[in-house]
This record gives sequence, structure tokens and C-alpha cells, in this order.
Amino acid sequence: MVNPSRSNAWEDIDPASDHFAVLGLPRQYRVARDELEQRYLERAQAVHPDRFAHADMAVQRAIMERSAAVNESYRVLRDPVRRAEYLVKLGGIDLDSSDPAHGAPAMGTDFLVDMIERRETLEAARASGASALASLCRRIEDEAEDVFERALADIEAGRTRAAARLLVERRYLQRLLDEIEGATTR
Repeated sequence: MVNPSRSNAWEDIDPASDHFAVLGLPRQYRVARDELEQRYLERAQAVHPDRFAHADMAVQRAIMERSAAVNESYRVLRDPVRRAEYLVKLGGIDLDSSDPAHGAPAMGTDFLVDMIERRETLEAARASGASALASLCRRIEDEAEDVFERALADIEAGRTRAAARLLVERRYLQRLLDEIEGATTR
């Protein structure tokens, strides 16, 4: 635990560590929200640039790096989806990469055809009006939530590749939800 009242507490924070280590949390999906907040506030206080305004340039640079690492770690870990995707990345699969070995799993033809059919369903709902769009939105939200819960179960069981595939599926569903939302605001 970082004690921000110690003058050198900032040295306990390694900006090269993973986001969980930066905040002093276990590397797992289930993190208590209040513990995440507490760890973030402790570390943010320990590396707040104003506390080091009179330090030499090397220390100020180190503080800025640590402060950026603390803020980025908090930004990622406070968001449940980003936290899950980050755990998959720590497991060796980067969902933002197309690398065949370590990137996002390629979705099968059946899934892609299904997504095309869903877009056709969206067009039909758009033509039918607001209530059809709302109904479609609820169905897709429920499905996205179910896919996400299954991905979390795979993460907790150490099945990184299976979790990655489900998280990619969730991204597709989220894009569809974004399109539905765009259709309802027009």
C-alpha cells in the first residue's frame, strides 16, 4: 500500500507495470469499486505534480510519468468492459490487433452472416418505427450482456482465447447498438 504522506511514496509506483500493479490491486476481474477508488486516490495523491513543483526536473519528469500511469490505470480498470479486455490483453491476446497469433480472433463466416442479417433487421425496424427499434435494442442489449457474462466466466477460468472471442462478439453487438441508437436519434 502506498502511503502518500511519505515524501518518496511515488517511488513505489512503477509506470512500466500493468494497470493492476500500478494501483496495487490483484490481477483479476472482480475488484471492489470502493477499493479501486481508494487505491486510485492514494496513488494520485502520492504522485500529484503540485506536490513536486519545486523538485528538480528529473523528479518532475518521473512524477509526470507516474501520474499518467496512475490515471490511465484508473481509466481502464474502472470500466468493466475495458478491464475485461485488458485482462485478455495481459493473457496474450490484443483485441485491437489483427496479428494472427496474438490479435483478436477472426470471427467465423456464420457469425459475420448473422451480423449482416441483424443489420437487415435493423433496417426493417427503422422502417417500422420507434417501438420496433426499442424492442430490437432491448434484445441486443440482453444478448450483449449475456455474451459479456460468458466472457467473464472464461476469464476467471483462464480460458483467454474463448474470452477474447466473446469480447470481439460483444464489440460487434455494441456497434449494432450504437447504430440502433443513431437510428432512434434521427
